[in-house]
Amino acid sequence: MKRLTFGALALLLAGCSTAPSDVTTGSNGAGPSAIVSERAVSADVADWGAFYPYFTDDTHVLSPVLVGVAKIDAGQQIHHPHRHADEEYLMVTKGRGTWSLNGEDRPAVEGDILFARAWDYHGIRAADDSPLEFVVFKYSGRHIEAPTDPDPSLPEERP
Repeated sequence: MKRLTFGALALLLAGCSTAPSDVTTGSNGAGPSAIVSERAVSADVADWGAFYPYFTDDTHVLSPVLVGVAKIDAGQQIHHPHRHADEEYLMVTKGRGTWSLNGEDRPAVEGDILFARAWDYHGIRAADDSPLEFVVFKYSGRHIEAPTDPDPSLPEERP
């Protein structure tokens, strides 16, 4: 399987633009480059753990954007496996648990990365005896039509 780097992805998305925009005119619509420390991010605390949203502003070629870190308590999950039009990468950085991808479960361990394309069910749950942390990169292309939902009758989340 071929893998795209983020730079290659940006070029691909820019080349697929269907409307005049800052992508095609050369101006840079992204915010300033930044290094963000966890202590500078306000955590969204929930009954399953906490989420730290590091970057949520649109970039030159991506809109919407979500880059953050989830810290899930042992035995918990943020939500049931779900699906949406955005593409998403998740990388386990601490702990272990269970991935769910299109109805199949498999172990999740440090260093694993999941890629979920648009409309694929995906999720992660911390093991009963281990908290889990992961980094998320979720995005869609700016001025690119979202992929059509192949089955709109399916629910957003699977229990």
